[in-house]
Amino acid sequence: MTRVAIQGEPGSYSECAALDFFAGEDPQIVPCRDYPDLFRAVNEGTADCMVIPIENSAAGSVYPYYDLLLEYATEHGFRVVSERKLRIRHNLIAHQDAKLEEITEVWSHFQALDQCRVFLQSHGMRMKAVYDTAGAVQEIAEQGLRHVAAVGSAQAAADNGMKILARNITNHVDNYTRFLRVEKNPPPVIAAGKVKATVVFCIANREGSLFRTLAAFGSRRGVGIIRMECRPLIGTLSQRWSKFTRQHGDGEDEGVWDLLYYLDFLAPAAKCDAVLEHLSDLVLESGGDKAMQLLGCYDANIPLRDITGEPWRKSR
Repeated sequence: MTRVAIQGEPGSYSECAALDFFAGEDPQIVPCRDYPDLFRAVNEGTADCMVIPIENSAAGSVYPYYDLLLEYATEHGFRVVSERKLRIRHNLIAHQDAKLEEITEVWSHFQALDQCRVFLQSHGMRMKAVYDTAGAVQEIAEQGLRHVAAVGSAQAAADNGMKILARNITNHVDNYTRFLRVEKNPPPVIAAGKVKATVVFCIANREGSLFRTLAAFGSRRGVGIIRMECRPLIGTLSQRWSKFTRQHGDGEDEGVWDLLYYLDFLAPAAKCDAVLEHLSDLVLESGGDKAMQLLGCYDANIPLRDITGEPWRKSR
């Protein structure tokens, strides 16, 4: 039985994604409370892999996971091996006897609250961020609170005997979250057709340097960047990357704003290695170490999924 670590409790959207990754199997879900706990579970062998939400179509990236992915990819061989994109259907969940007009406060994960901010503010509800959507439902149920509701899944409501006061309360109808399946030292992913690769790199902060770097992608037919964003180099957790930071004195900002670029690109499977090799020639180098790290190369032919609107398993 595959042990899959997720952040949060059963009934969270991460559980739904984990079960979808292992459709037809019966994986053991390993609930973890905080972001680093998942990585430690996989690194120490108490879980075989983990499933993490990395990006939401409305709220953007989940940055703590990006930093941890970089750290554990460089130091422990972690790699992304697959992805899923789930439509997230949030609900307002409360005690069976609660009424919508009586709800004064709503608990949930900070990203779930942000994704439902328009609805919650229009009803004058205060928002309280907690570690997990399903955990919020569970805690409200255990305490028997009637003036407090949670934003969560239909599965979490069913698991805890709670009532859905309002369905599909997201700010945007098309609210999707991209989940990644991550393993330690996995075998290479063999995919037909196009693959998606996620890579992190650092380049010199000089005029034209980013433009020249992008030539690694623009010079090949069928290769395209689909996502790119940057994070500050200073403060990254991985010791390997500290050698690329530039020393600066008090009052000087040179080196403070050097950036790590997180980039996803699509490419025919046969061209992926050539793109990465070209990119490695353009990044910073120190002592023979390149400022580049592949986070994963995986199948890109995964359709969007709309499976969170109703319970996805039998209640416990």
